[in-house]
Amino acid sequence: MGIYLPMALTLLIPVGAVIGHLYNRWALRQSNPEFAERMGVLMATGFIVGESLFGVAFAGIVAATDSDAPLAVITENPWGVVLSVVAFFGVIAALYARLRHWASAPLG
Repeated sequence: MGIYLPMALTLLIPVGAVIGHLYNRWALRQSNPEFAERMGVLMATGFIVGESLFGVAFAGIVAATDSDAPLAVITENPWGVVLSVVAFFGVIAALYARLRHWASAPLG
């Protein structure tokens, strides 16, 4: 992977593998481990598909506006990257917390 992909994409492969490993270890300790594991796979698949669909939509917006940053709200902000990373991990934590609630709930 590291030969032809940029570092920004290559770094996320082992990060995702570690998160997946930790999630699978957690899923095995649940009352219904098969369900918890299927929900984790479903959520990961949704993230991949969502990112792909957003990439296609963003390419269309870039082509339609003839701008390299058509969705930029502000030009320069030193806190922009930090806040976006915190927001990203907050959303991930909230989604996994919701999944934990679903996985631990009794069926029926």
